[in-house]
Amino acid sequence: MKPRVLMVTRIPFWRMGAGERTRVLALIWLLGAHCRLSLLYLGPLSDSERQLLARLRVQAEIHALSSALPGPQDEAVELAAFQQLCTRQTFDACIFQRLSVHGLRKHLPEGVAAVLDTHDLESQAAESRRQQGVPVHTRLSWEQELALFRQYQRVLLIQAEDHARVQAALGERALLTPHPVQFAALPVQPARWHLGLVGSDWSANLHGLDWFADEVWPRLAERVAGIEMHLFGWLSDRWRPEFAGFQRHGFVADFKQAWGAIDVAINPVRWGAGLKIKSVEALGHGLPLVSTLEGARGLPEDGGRALLRCDDPATFADACARLLEDSQARADMAAAAHAYARQHFSPQACFEPLLRWLQQQVRA
Repeated sequence: MKPRVLMVTRIPFWRMGAGERTRVLALIWLLGAHCRLSLLYLGPLSDSERQLLARLRVQAEIHALSSALPGPQDEAVELAAFQQLCTRQTFDACIFQRLSVHGLRKHLPEGVAAVLDTHDLESQAAESRRQQGVPVHTRLSWEQELALFRQYQRVLLIQAEDHARVQAALGERALLTPHPVQFAALPVQPARWHLGLVGSDWSANLHGLDWFADEVWPRLAERVAGIEMHLFGWLSDRWRPEFAGFQRHGFVADFKQAWGAIDVAINPVRWGAGLKIKSVEALGHGLPLVSTLEGARGLPEDGGRALLRCDDPATFADACARLLEDSQARADMAAAAHAYARQHFSPQACFEPLLRWLQQQVRA
């Protein structure tokens, strides 16, 4: 018997272009294949959006609010939609996407297991911002965040360091469920020298690209003849419109087209939390990755042959240059990257703990 699962979210996951949206869609695909899935989107859905969800092969009974909420989120409207759905149907578990929808948790009927998909630790993200001198937008402390986690039967963490920290406090209630990738390896182009970054206009991406452009790129441009830097995603539209040194492509829906234009992927983020999905997707496409320590945070440490971790501008530039100049080293690292992603980030490896627990809820 398939588990009956409700997912509650404010994330418009069908509008691609941000890591968290890719993450939610991957989870929905898996749950739709293995569970009787209902989805409550806390916003309105147009007919064209519903058609897009069908084209994305979303296997779920989809519910949404009847109209756009005026001004700030109307909690009463959200609560009414949630309670109405929980009254009409019976569920084994309810997955809440991020703490932003935690207010509905206390209205979940008894007997339905509550699951929180964290995406990252908000208190950790705030501390990372402080260390880089970036404004902090939340006052949630680790102790307060953990107190909220205790209200759930299971808490999903997408990277190992966060999981270990929560597991130390909550035990088996903490589940490690990283972001899955399952792509064919891209061919190596030995006569091409393209660096690339795929990312949203999240402030950490913009901040990291500032650092790369100011501190790393001048060293590379002097050293590697024919080098090109390609930007994909919303950050290419927003980041420094006056900067003419990089090639901008905007949002590209075809993953293969975007990643296929890159020979060495970079992730220059300097602060953040959680697992950086663009790092996982670069590895999943079989691309060598040069990343800051923050950009690689949460990736298993056995990836030494699949990616290079560098925080110093000169070291970062040297790592990129060596991979661009040495086609054999690039090919070797590309093969290691794809093997690393298959080992650690296959859908089976990422979501098996959650599926196993959901089946236990049915038997219980």
